Amino acid sequence: MKFKTEFYTMHLNMGAYEKAMLNALRDLNERAGQAWIHTAVNATPIPIWSGASRATFQKLASELGTSVSIGPLRTKSRVSLGQNTSGGSKVIENKSYVGFRYSTSLRYLAYNEYNAAKAGTPPAPFSNNVRFTPYGFQDRARSAWEAVAKTAKLLNPYRYLTKRKL
Repeated sequence: MKFKTEFYTMHLNMGAYEKAMLNALRDLNERAGQAWIHTAVNATPIPIWSGASRATFQKLASELGTSVSIGPLRTKSRVSLGQNTSGGSKVIENKSYVGFRYSTSLRYLAYNEYNAAKAGTPPAPFSNNVRFTPYGFQDRARSAWEAVAKTAKLLNPYRYLTKRKL
């Protein structure tokens, strides 16, 4: 008596799975980045005087598909100063890192992030910000980013399996 048998194996299409994972990470990064920006600007809050501090977040907000409201201004607009002293971008490196970068050299924002504003001339600017400073927006924003990042789940690889005859 003869029995005919066929053997099959399962094959994972790693290329397709990695591409899907990278796309999922990009989407998650965008949502987490938006939470970071909105928490940094609104939950802190970064006050609106001339618009310069809030404008430092606009490049990153644009990259992540959101916006930062500026206004109404309480003095002459310095929005362009904020935009010119900042940078922000999404980062995707070699399929191994997805994130974003924010930077600013706007000295008042940097000072008020860590110090309580006092009346007087720089480096203790904006005595009318005393109730808001130190801002601490980076810690609050990081917590918001982490809350979104914790929702990440690996994609089910089952969709990327195929049956192969041996």
